[in-house]
Parts: sequence; C-alpha cells; structure tokens
Amino acid sequence: MTTKLLRQQRGVASVEFPFVVVGIMVIAFGLVSIYRLIYTQARLDSTAFMLADVVARTFDDKLVIASLADGKSLKESVNQQLSAKDLLTIAQRMLPSGFDDDNVSLVIDVRRQDPVTGLPDSVSLVQGANCAAASSIDALSDLAPKSQREEKSLKGRTATLIQATLCVEQPFSRDSQFELSGLVLPARLSSSAVMIGGRYAL
Repeated sequence: MTTKLLRQQRGVASVEFPFVVVGIMVIAFGLVSIYRLIYTQARLDSTAFMLADVVARTFDDKLVIASLADGKSLKESVNQQLSAKDLLTIAQRMLPSGFDDDNVSLVIDVRRQDPVTGLPDSVSLVQGANCAAASSIDALSDLAPKSQREEKSLKGRTATLIQATLCVEQPFSRDSQFELSGLVLPARLSSSAVMIGGRYAL
C-alpha cells in the first residue's frame, strides 16, 4: 500500500470518529434518561403503596361513627384521624431528592359502608394541586370484600377501601432531557395504590 493511500485511510478514520462518538453519547444519555424515569416511577409507586398501607392500618371506623354521632361531617370525621399534610410530608421524604415541595401533591380517598344505613360513603382528602386518581374509589368498589363473620355488626359488612394517589409535577430538570436523542422525559408522573381497611366498627 502506498503512502498516499495510507494518508487517505487516516483521513477517513478522523472523519468517521466524531460521528461514532456522537452516536455512542446519544445512546448513553438516552439510557441514563430511561433509567432515571424508571427509578423515579418505582419510588413513586412504592411511596403510594406505603401511604395506602399506613392509612388502611390506622383508619378506625369506630372513631368516624362517634364523630358522626356528634354532628360532624364525614370529611371532618376522617380529618380527625388522617392528616393529608402530614402524609404528604412523609411522601416528600421518601421520594428522590431534588423535587420542589410545591410540585408534589397527594389525594387520599376513603370509601366505607355506613353501618346504620348500609349505604356507601366516600370522601377525599387533597393536599397540593393538580392530582387526581386514574380511577375513582367508587369504580373500585368490587375490590372490597364482604365480611362472612357471624357477629351481627360485621355480617355482610363491606370492607373499607383506601386509595392513595401521589403526583409529581416537573419531576425532571430541563438539563436531564437530552435533545439529540429525541427522548423527552414526561412533565408529570403519578401513582395510585389501593388497600383494604383493616378495622371495622363493632
């Protein structure tokens, strides 16, 4: 091979090299962006599940019935037991750092059966803005089993349903979007979890 041909080959390699590097960078940044999206959504899912579990374990319908007997509304009765503000604070501590607190919001839906009338009641506690569950708690009523226990107060009673919905606006900063890859990360993420309440009124 002549010296002239060798020089031409070197020139071709130097022209191709930047294109190869740019291609590798696009793939690498795209993979990092996808990883961040999956990781953030997984943390959101686990936090929503934890909140629904905490509320389901602690919500006591006996206290609601006592408050209703005192003339309070269902929302006031539920608010005595559950603080959406405190639950949101817990959620903000469990989520990845870097979220603006104003961009995180929470909705807690409680669906219970009134032991006197037998009719379903539902109430929503909202903390923050622009957050709504994908499915209403009433649409999920089939998930609540009926008690088969022989006690008069429990027989045929439908379980309480708890739904926690957590939303995050602008979860990713502008610099995390890699323009060359064409991958634009979502401007909003949300997650919902539904649990069966663990306590009934006797």
